[in-house]
Parts: sequence; structure tokens; C-alpha cells
Amino acid sequence: MDIYFIRTQKILATTQINLADYVINPYRGCEFGCLYCYSQENKNLQNPKFFNSLGIKINAQEILEHQLYYIKPKRVLLGSTTECFQYKELEYKITEQILLVLNKYKIPYTILTKSYLINKYLLLIKENPENKIYFTFNCASNQIIKLLEEKSPTIEQRLETIENILEKNINLRIHIGPFIPYLDDLNKIFNILPKKIKEVDIELYHHKMGNFQKILQAVYKKIDDDAYFKLIAVYQNPKAYLYFTQNLKEKILELKILNPEINFFYIVPNFDNFYENTINYQQPL
Repeated sequence: MDIYFIRTQKILATTQINLADYVINPYRGCEFGCLYCYSQENKNLQNPKFFNSLGIKINAQEILEHQLYYIKPKRVLLGSTTECFQYKELEYKITEQILLVLNKYKIPYTILTKSYLINKYLLLIKENPENKIYFTFNCASNQIIKLLEEKSPTIEQRLETIENILEKNINLRIHIGPFIPYLDDLNKIFNILPKKIKEVDIELYHHKMGNFQKILQAVYKKIDDDAYFKLIAVYQNPKAYLYFTQNLKEKILELKILNPEINFFYIVPNFDNFYENTINYQQPL
């Protein structure tokens, strides 16, 4: 992977994602290289070497301190277009520096991650009881991980990390997303998740983002032909998409009955547009 350094002019940016009013992405690109990653479609990130290069925002701490002199965020979202705790973080510690600054100013933050490396930062995150982690656990099979996100943590590493977050009493939501139809099963995922979780969201994959054709190629004859053709059928037209989303909602409601202690959230992108600022990640099912 090609590593290059960025001297950014700003690290805090406003966001339409209703989890926070500002967002920070410590890196540009991601070592995990998830095939379905929506960020590769971001007009500000488009790069023919998206999966093979990583930009390090080497002056992030300095710029954040400067911006916070003028900006007073209510909450900051970390990792909307990158993984904050990817492998190079151990070397460059950009995310660590950012967390130290946010803690210093007592600014709460929400972290999006799927990385077991966050284990090294849990005591830092725990300093502010308003902080929250959205931890991605979107499949129950290392076969799927190897197929679609080859360099990301294993099922075992993710489960251990979730247990550690729960043990530290840090606010946690399990993020089952993107949930790709017929590649895995919600019941299988729930069967292996720790029993102490209190929040789960299911965000359906969107076919117009994240390399749909490459996903189909990866699935073809490597999972099973049935999954391949069913996946195509879900996204063939708005009617088929709506039918699947309604059936998936019924399955989630069944899980809700079986797990009344869990708050469920269901995020379904519009068939024609992946992201709209009307998407509410805070509205329980």
C-alpha cells in the first residue's frame, strides 16, 4: 500500500449525518479495503488507487486545536469515510491525538469502527460517559469477511472487542451494515452476538454504491448460485426492493419480540438515492 502525507487545512467538517454536527476523518482511504465501501464513490475521495493508497493527515492534532478555538461542536462523528483504527494508526497515532484533544475540551464523540485495534483506546474513550461506539458486525462468517473485506478483523476479533467495550461500560451500538441480502442471515448474526448488547441497527446495502458488480462477481460460485441470483433480484426494480425491505422488517420485528431488552433501528436507503439527509439513525423501530 502506498502511504502519503496530507497537511490538511481543516479536520473538522460539518455533516448531514444526524449522529453529530461535525465529523472527523483522520485518514483518506482505508487499509481494510472492503469491497462494498461507500466511500469510494465520494467525489472528494475518488482515486483510481482507492484500495492501494492511504493518506495520513499528519497535522490533524494541530489543526483541530486551531479549529476548536472558533468552533464549538455539540458532538463529533469519527470515521464516516475511513477506519479510524486501521493498522497504520499503531504507527502514526493520528486518531489517538484527536481523541486526546476532544477529551481535553470535553467534546463528546461517536466512533464508527469495525477494528479490534480500538481495544487499545477504550480507557481513553471511557473518559467521557457521553462517548459512543458504533461497532460493525455485519456477518457471521469469516468466509464472507475473506470474500468482501479481506484485510478487516475476523469474527473472533470483533466478538472479543465487543465484549471488552461492554465490560468497560462504554455506550455501544452494534451496526449490522451494510446488510447485503442473502449473503448472511440475521438470526445467525444474533446467535453469536453477546447477550448484553442494548442497541442494534440494521442498515440495508445500497446497490448504487460500493461496487455492486464486483460484489456479484465475488459472490458468483463462491457462496452459492442461489444467493447470487436472489441478490440480483432484490435490486432489479423498486417493487422488488420494497418487497425485500418489508420482509426484512418483519424479521427484525420478530427478533425484537425475542429480544425486548434491545432497541432496534432499521435504516433503508431510498431505491434511487443512497443517501438523503432525511435518514434518521436515531429513530428506533
